[in-house]
Amino acid sequence: MSTGAAPADAAHGAVSRRALLAASAALPLLLTACKGVQALGTPPPPAPDIVALRSAIYAEHTMVARYAAVLVLLRSQPPAGSTPQDLALVTAVSAVQAEHTAHLAQLKSRLVQPAGSAPSPTPAPTVHVTGTVAAQLTVLEQAEQAASDRLIGQLAGLPASLAQLFASIAASEATHVPFLQAAGQGQ
Repeated sequence: MSTGAAPADAAHGAVSRRALLAASAALPLLLTACKGVQALGTPPPPAPDIVALRSAIYAEHTMVARYAAVLVLLRSQPPAGSTPQDLALVTAVSAVQAEHTAHLAQLKSRLVQPAGSAPSPTPAPTVHVTGTVAAQLTVLEQAEQAASDRLIGQLAGLPASLAQLFASIAASEATHVPFLQAAGQGQ
């Protein structure tokens, strides 16, 4: 009987050694898995087009906030809305703000977040307005021109579809300058 038991013990011992070898080979993988995503190292920096897109999104947030602040100023100036020119100016500033809100929506629609990740928060821009309405219109005109120039300057390094969107927004922002100048005549 001992001769019959020896091959079974030998086979059982070989399986145990294999299991032990497999477990010891898997041990570093198991330990690495315990570290989670940190074991992979730091994620790569975002691609240049993503950086440009995030920058454009923040800039549009800022433009929307600027227009909102100027609208508050326009509505608080006595006698607010007392003349047709005041009403026309409020209407013009509101229309341009609505265009910036549409630009922001278009830009945000191009920013794809990886599945399961939280969207990166966009810090709310703080905009303070002081002075006259005429001075604030000049600030808006300068901001529009600077935004248009910045977007045009970024076109060369962007994928075609994003470059087309940036060019379209830049053209729109460039047209806001004479529109605001015409709306602000007499301020």
